Amino acid sequence: MAAMAVGQCFTSFFAVWTVHHDCENPGPFARTLRGVLKNVATYNMFFHVEHHLFPAVPTCHLPQLAERLDQAAPELTRLRVF
Repeated sequence: MAAMAVGQCFTSFFAVWTVHHDCENPGPFARTLRGVLKNVATYNMFFHVEHHLFPAVPTCHLPQLAERLDQAAPELTRLRVF
């Protein structure tokens, strides 16, 4: 239970701060992630710009959406999580 409690404390750090810190207004409102290995390690959970723009798209389709977004509007995906 202690490990679960500690993990729960880090949820806001990973789910909120890492994807929104240092984002400008106006400008990119969230960070995203690129790289196959990085996305495999994070279960595609850091495609955050894509998530904000298209919230109905399932997580399994976010890599395809990211490729299209990189071609159509690369300025939206310039900020990276890591």
